[in-house]
Amino acid sequence: MSDSLSVVFLEGTSSEFWPAVMQIRKDVFVDEQKIDISLEFDDTDAIAHHLLVLDNGHPAGVCRFFKTDEGYKMGRFAVAKSFRGQGIGNALIQASLGEIEEVAPKGTRVYLHAQTTVTGFYEEEGFVIKGVEFMEDGIAHVMMEQVL
Repeated sequence: MSDSLSVVFLEGTSSEFWPAVMQIRKDVFVDEQKIDISLEFDDTDAIAHHLLVLDNGHPAGVCRFFKTDEGYKMGRFAVAKSFRGQGIGNALIQASLGEIEEVAPKGTRVYLHAQTTVTGFYEEEGFVIKGVEFMEDGIAHVMMEQVL
């Protein structure tokens, strides 16, 4: 991770950084990808672990993860347009996996629903496609996973 990047960990939605998380997700998912705002922010936000990457103190990217009966689900990966292509997504994945590895036993499944246009990115981070393409919020996705 670049020296200019730092990661802020948030539990739920009560952090002073929550507005920055919401803004990036709104910009990317609601404004750019036209996902209905009522679908973007859900009850899971209150129980999820959220990560915010700052680049020289500026909010650059976000994601979340949470425990399920099937392992840990990662999602809501979003990088602000002006910060794309600078390793923010990689920093989010690596920091998330690091946090999960601290609490989850070896052999734990970590999975996500990847938009089909970015599966190569997740494959570079060790995820493999499982199953067939499906639609989620009007966008083609596939299930991807890795085992710790």
